[in-house]
Amino acid sequence: MKPMDPRILAKLIEGHVNVVGPLADAREQFYQQQTCPRCAGAEFVKSADPRRMIVQGEALPRYQLRCLNCECIWDPFTKVIEKLGNLALAFEPTVPILKTED
Repeated sequence: MKPMDPRILAKLIEGHVNVVGPLADAREQFYQQQTCPRCAGAEFVKSADPRRMIVQGEALPRYQLRCLNCECIWDPFTKVIEKLGNLALAFEPTVPILKTED
């Protein structure tokens, strides 16, 4: 695949209104306002599910969110939880196994 010349691209979009930029900013702000429905954590990553990403009539794809605390996966638009995750990961600290020498 050969990338296009940036000067040609700039000429092609000249005079057109940027419609996707404000939508993308609003969508990103929507994602940042979410909290995990299981542990109320605010740290998550977006994950792509091809079955649910494209919605008719929307210019941007929809992502699911995966909580970094309890590993719960949910759709922030429908509030449907796809994977419950493990609440023990969110609330109990990981305890290392200490080896004792006999």
